[in-house]
Formats: sequence, C-alpha cells, structure tokens
Amino acid sequence: MVHTAEDLPTGPAPILRPKLSELAAQIAENAKLLEDYIESQGLPYPSFAADGPAKFPLPPASTPELEKLHAARLQVLAASKSMYDLTAGPSEMIQWLVWGFNDTSTLHVIHHFKIAQLVPETGDISFADLSKQVKISSLKLRQVLRYAMTNRVFCEPRQGYIAHTALSLLLRNESSPEWAWIGYNTQELCHTARTLVPNLEKYPTSEELKEAPWSMAFDDQGFFEYMDKNPESAKRFGVSMSLWSSGDGLRVAPLVTGYDWGKLPEGATVVDVGGATGFVSLEIAKANPSLKFIVEDIAPLSLEEGKTNLARDHPELVERIEFRQHDFLTEQTVKGAEAYLVRFVLHDWPDKYVRQILKSLVPAFRNGTKLIVSDFILPPANVLLPTEERRVRALDLIILKAYNSNEREEGDWRRLFAEVDTRLRVDSITRPGNSLLWIMEITFVDE
Repeated sequence: MVHTAEDLPTGPAPILRPKLSELAAQIAENAKLLEDYIESQGLPYPSFAADGPAKFPLPPASTPELEKLHAARLQVLAASKSMYDLTAGPSEMIQWLVWGFNDTSTLHVIHHFKIAQLVPETGDISFADLSKQVKISSLKLRQVLRYAMTNRVFCEPRQGYIAHTALSLLLRNESSPEWAWIGYNTQELCHTARTLVPNLEKYPTSEELKEAPWSMAFDDQGFFEYMDKNPESAKRFGVSMSLWSSGDGLRVAPLVTGYDWGKLPEGATVVDVGGATGFVSLEIAKANPSLKFIVEDIAPLSLEEGKTNLARDHPELVERIEFRQHDFLTEQTVKGAEAYLVRFVLHDWPDKYVRQILKSLVPAFRNGTKLIVSDFILPPANVLLPTEERRVRALDLIILKAYNSNEREEGDWRRLFAEVDTRLRVDSITRPGNSLLWIMEITFVDE
C-alpha cells in the first residue's frame, strides 16, 4: 500500500488517561496473536536465554497477515510501556528516567573491556576468575555487571557466576553490527549528551556542521571531518549503520517497487548521488534491466568496495553500473541524465547545506529531468504509537547532536525545494508500505 503525505492526520490529542485494565487487555489480545503465529509456524520462541533468537521471530510484513502481526507487536510494545509508566506514576517514573545514563555507561564498560568475549559461550565463569582476566576488582565488576543484568545483558545462573543471555551473546562477535553499534554510541555519540546544553547556549540558531554538539565534544571537528581523520571510528560507524538499515523500514526493496522506474525512457541513466557502495543502484538495476546507473560518492574506499562486490557477485551488471568520485557539495559533473537519486542523504545535513547540495544538481538538469529524493518525513505529533514516536524523536535528536540538522516534515521539504529553484515542481510525495522512507518525485520544468 502506498501512503501519500496528505493521508497523514493532523494528530489527535495524546491519550493521557489510559485504563490499566484496557492496556492489559490490549497486551493479552495481541500477545496471543503473536504467540499463536510463532507456535503454528514452528518459529523460535522469544527468549532472554543465550539460545534465544537475536530478533523477534516475525518475517517481514510482506502479506496482509504479517502486516497485522507486525501491528500487533507494536501494540504490545506501546501498551506495555504505557502500563509500566502509568503503574510507576509520575514521580517514580521521572526519578528513574534521569538515571538512563547508567544503561549507556555499563555497556561502555562491557564493550571497552571486551567482557562478552571473556565469558564462555556456554556455561559460566566466576566473578573472581573474570576479575583476573579483566583486571578489575570483583566488587567493581559485580557493581557494573549486576546492573547490566537488569537490562538482560548477562545473567547470574548461580551465586557469584556470570553467563550469557541472548543480548550479551550478540557482543561476543567483534565483527557484528551490534558490537559496532555499541562502540559508536558509547565511544563517540554519547559524548554529545554533555555538550547539548552548552551548544544550545552558544549556537542557538546555527546551521554549521562545525557548530554542532558533536564538534564541541570533539575539538571543533565536524562529524564528517572527525570520521575522515579517524578511520577506525569511520569503519565502526559504517558497520553500525548496517544494523540500523537492516530493519524492515530502511530496506531498499520499497524504493525498488514503490517508484515507477518504468516511466523513465528506455536506456535512461540514473545518477545515484552519495550512493556509497552502490547497493541501492544494484537493487534497482536488477529489477529494471533497461536502466543504467552512475554511483557517485566522495569516499574512494566505498566506490572501490562497490566495484569489487559488483564484479564478484553480479558481473552481468558491470556494464550498467559505473562508479565515480564526486563531492555533492560541488557542481554536478554528469549533465543531462534522465534522473538523479538522492536516498537517505539529506537528513544528515542542515538546511543551509541541503540547499547547496540541491543547487549543485540544478545546472545538470534539463527540462523533464527527475529528481528522486528518498528520505524521512516527520509525522505530526501523536500520530504514531508511543514506542514508534519515541524512536522517531530520538533519531531527530541524534541528527541535531551529530550534524546540527533535523528530520523534516513535509512542509519543510516543500519549502527547501522552492527555495532552491522555482523550476523544481513537486509531483508526488508518497510512502511505500513497510518503509520509513518516503519517496519525493520532483520534475525540473524549464519551459
């Protein structure tokens, strides 16, 4: 199903007086739907145990039945959170809410000292023996890990011994996206929490990358500058993003099927701006054999990886996908292509730079050129379930901290296109089903 931006409601008032019994009934009804499906399909049952599945065992929402089940899961998450908050009460809730930094700091210790690697995959190890390997006193180790256990990270199967849970087991593999995600967030991103207030005091209206909370945390270096100078951090960030982008809502498939690529002329060229390794162009190319692609990125390592992967895995597409180094803040060098794709790039940049990126494209356009922007569009408040709302607002805050930017509502996008060039006509703004990214189709009209 395709949703248009006009479909979005204005946002109802938040539900401030839920009833405990109604929340409990929602949880029971939707949990039963999920449980019945898992058991009927012979799927691994959700578990905190080390042999439990790493992700909730639902296939992607590719059928009406699965869409209903995914909706049921979201209802369980939302109602459970509301039940907890309501039962705790405002005073107790805010008392513990502010201590959330303990969650991050314990994960930082576990990651930094590689504790998950020292706990045997099966069986257990005593705090005393683990202490000798980590070179931290047993007392301090217990203080950290017993708190982590309240988040299901490790468990204590017998007094004085530590063993893995499904969560901690994910951190044994240093090549895993989970390992990289914890590393990026605890070693870099979390430092922006302490600089947010001084940053807002010093730069309350800034749109400069080097005036973001990130820059105040890292010696006045902007996010991209920092990553250029710290290749290990850049690698960790890249791997961690694969965890983020592996979720159903950020897969490439909805862009492949949710846009009518067949409307482009036979043999048309699509320029994939900021396309990294070309993984998006690859999927579109497989589904549209008449199209050609030019993948542009500023990072030569990403382009080389893309070339290598393409030649190895899809040699039949080598002639149709070209790789070129290009800085999208400078004028576009590929002139007159039929379409220019900018997927999940612009949300990283403040408005000032988004205008620059788009203005750098315009000289390459001719009458009828398509600009296809696939990115987030923020909904109004109270449209999403509370758990989804929290994740979306968290992402918006992260974008502020790292890039001095923001996620945008539909009106923000329309304003930006109009400010860049009045010849950019917004034809449609749609969201494919099961996607967090919207598709904005803009035509350059120069008549």
